[in-house]
Amino acid sequence: MKPIEDKLTPHTPPGDGDGSRSNILIVDDEPANLLALEAILEPLNVKLVRATSGKEALRHTLKEDFAVVLLDVQMPEIDGFRDAELLRKRARTRDVPIIFLTAISKDRKFVSRGYDVGAVDYLFKPYEPDVLRAKVAVFVELARRTTSSALSTRRCA
Repeated sequence: MKPIEDKLTPHTPPGDGDGSRSNILIVDDEPANLLALEAILEPLNVKLVRATSGKEALRHTLKEDFAVVLLDVQMPEIDGFRDAELLRKRARTRDVPIIFLTAISKDRKFVSRGYDVGAVDYLFKPYEPDVLRAKVAVFVELARRTTSSALSTRRCA
């Protein structure tokens, strides 16, 4: 039986149909957590964009499109919930899937709030690397297909 990452990693580089790789925004105020996320997601052949604060994450979304955002809940200045609310208010980022990652905010009210502000998932640290990679791979593939479909539609029009 093949390892899980072999089954979930797309056979062709995910992207917008022109050979480019999909972008994933990873947001955490702890550099060690960003490093761990990079190691987990590296097999997906995607472009990982780091942000160490909510403000930095928002700046990145002004310049680039993302297949998925992995967002820490507890950060200084702008927490993950507020960041998600701001992402949902902008047309460019309204539909980008957000996966919350947290070590502390495990209380049911925090989880509910995460989904209320637009999360597609809410994972607790420490998370299983294979599970996180599989979830992210699904959203990367969906973004690739959506972009590919949109390009095909424009070509036919």
